[in-house]
Amino acid sequence: MTRFRSPETLRQNPRSPYTMAISFLLLLTVLLAAPARAVEITKYPVLVNMIDELVKEEGMEREQLEHWLGDAVYKDSIIKSITRPAEALPWHRYRGIFINDGAIENGVKFMREHKQSLERAEEKYGVDAEIITAIIGIETRFGKVKGNHRVIDSLTTLSVGYPRRSAFFSKELKHYLILAKKNGFDPLQTKGSYAGAIGIPQFMPSSYLAYSVDFDGDEIRDLVDNFEDAIGSVANYLHRHRWKQGQPVVTALGIGDDSKLDKLHTTGLKPNRNITELKDRIEIEASRNDWKVGVLRMQTKSGYDYRIGFHNFFVITTYNRSQNYAMVAYDLSSEIKRRLN
Repeated sequence: MTRFRSPETLRQNPRSPYTMAISFLLLLTVLLAAPARAVEITKYPVLVNMIDELVKEEGMEREQLEHWLGDAVYKDSIIKSITRPAEALPWHRYRGIFINDGAIENGVKFMREHKQSLERAEEKYGVDAEIITAIIGIETRFGKVKGNHRVIDSLTTLSVGYPRRSAFFSKELKHYLILAKKNGFDPLQTKGSYAGAIGIPQFMPSSYLAYSVDFDGDEIRDLVDNFEDAIGSVANYLHRHRWKQGQPVVTALGIGDDSKLDKLHTTGLKPNRNITELKDRIEIEASRNDWKVGVLRMQTKSGYDYRIGFHNFFVITTYNRSQNYAMVAYDLSSEIKRRLN
């Protein structure tokens, strides 16, 4: 028969294997919990100054701000996540995360379920419905995975613990608190990504304030639960970043190794080549002779996949500053459109 020892028995024999095992487990629990800790506002001038600015500029209550920021928890796991972004993976590995039969089928299902909203967004903002769909698919698996970090924790952690981009995340934290005031929600409850992105389209707070739209007419810009607002907001974002309706996004150049294309390879996030430099590779309409493009080199398992990125490709990189991201958005949109038809 199994007997359970009383606390008194354990105290009498503190070095028993059982007691030592319990002590080890308790110590391990403490150590594992240690990386998450409350943020002390007074230790961080960036937070003190932010509160002062919000009180002065936005008329917000100091006590309320101190309560919100004082509840934030610093998490080492957030710092670790942002230093290992998926976008840094080789193209063929990154592509495999987002483009597969399940993702394509879910994209087709999403387009059918939200057909009217997507058509209306395409008509109003001039952005292809399948591009809107692909971005939502990449960001949150079509609204199913919106992040499990409290946004207040993510943005505060990155503001005080990630010096390389502290200024950016401090601004986003400030915008988040303004957004909470304007939209009347509790900033301690909203969850998002480790980087502080929010809702179905994963907008950063500044983008939420600047580009979200009330697309269903209920006088609320809800990107967390409202697919209609999310669809309209993604379209508005790309439109405001000068998406050009009817123009191409990407065209293929070839697969393999090519010394000439390597020399023309665009490493940044802006088109830097005149399209006429590629006249021996593609047919160019006279009206396009002055177009700027990028020569994209995507890493495959055995070499490179060379493509031309047009203006609209680089518009997508404003949503996420990565050629990998923009290319997977285009490829997923193409696969969804092909299967839908």
